[in-house]
Amino acid sequence: MGLLFLAMNLGLFVPVKGQLAQLDFVYGGIEDAEKILQAYLEPYANILGSDLNAGWYNTARPHQLGVLDVTATVSWAKAPANLLTYDVSAMELFGELAPGTTGIAPTVAGDMDERSTLVYTETVDLGGMTEDVEYARFTLPNGTGYDYFPLPMAQLTVGLPFGTDVSARFVPMVQLGDFGEIGLWGVGGKHSISQWIPGIKEIELLDIAVQGGYTKVSASANVNVEPLDLADMVDPNPNFDWDDQFVVQKVAGWTLNLIASQTISVLTIYEGIGYANSMVEMALQGHYPIHTVILEGENIGKPTYEIVEDPFSLDYENINNLRVNVGVRIKLGVFTVHYDFTHTLYVTHSVGIGVSFR
Repeated sequence: MGLLFLAMNLGLFVPVKGQLAQLDFVYGGIEDAEKILQAYLEPYANILGSDLNAGWYNTARPHQLGVLDVTATVSWAKAPANLLTYDVSAMELFGELAPGTTGIAPTVAGDMDERSTLVYTETVDLGGMTEDVEYARFTLPNGTGYDYFPLPMAQLTVGLPFGTDVSARFVPMVQLGDFGEIGLWGVGGKHSISQWIPGIKEIELLDIAVQGGYTKVSASANVNVEPLDLADMVDPNPNFDWDDQFVVQKVAGWTLNLIASQTISVLTIYEGIGYANSMVEMALQGHYPIHTVILEGENIGKPTYEIVEDPFSLDYENINNLRVNVGVRIKLGVFTVHYDFTHTLYVTHSVGIGVSFR
């Protein structure tokens, strides 16, 4: 339940303050909506990518054969200050800023009381006389005010022969009332290489391993975008059913690391260096009203709308980001607690608790 709520914050349009339930910026046209949404969601797209690649390991030492480890981890990445806002005036939109409004708007991670208002007009020839007809006006959405969010994760790891671990993450598709649904799965592995290096394998306190992991999240959320109620509005489809609108999202992250750990009694210090990659794909599916103006016929000059199916999709990809990680783990019998710090695209923190079964 908590995981779904957090994923909603990324772009499934049920944010903390509920500003995006109507997706007002769709009214101004597909091109503008795509540009605005791309800038608005960028911080959370990158945050989730960083969160997904965290929490895979807390030691380089593999589990003994048949040992099962269950670990619950919470990771949170923080957006940099320069991604809390975006410059609307530099986006080359068809809409224009309303007089007296700011050209700076908050991203989903920011928060501003005064925000940009966009106005859309069309110049219409009314038989020798032209008139600018306004067909859409809206204020850009506020952000959540949170430049980070925590992503909880449960992971099962089992020890295999030859100094190898395999790990799995899985959350079945979960429905949250009328808001939407989310599911998650991931696989990873770790293999000891210190066991194959003469001299190193005799050092009981030191372990070196290679580790990799892949996680994918699939989610969807219900949204509601109906035509604006404008003066002189011509509604070509008054009985149209707008209930098929969804935001569909797929998020994938992978990481490959060289890790080392030093264990003294109950204390383990671990370090890692490697690469991480994440991809966020988001699409508006269903039918949406795109506002426009009638340019000919008896209703010339009146606002109306066109129905557009599956208007656009967005991609956020972060390729081959250097990943540096350091952490500490304490083991008390079958229980462990750990904390680590990772510097990649965004700074990421992880804390977790685990228990091992033989």
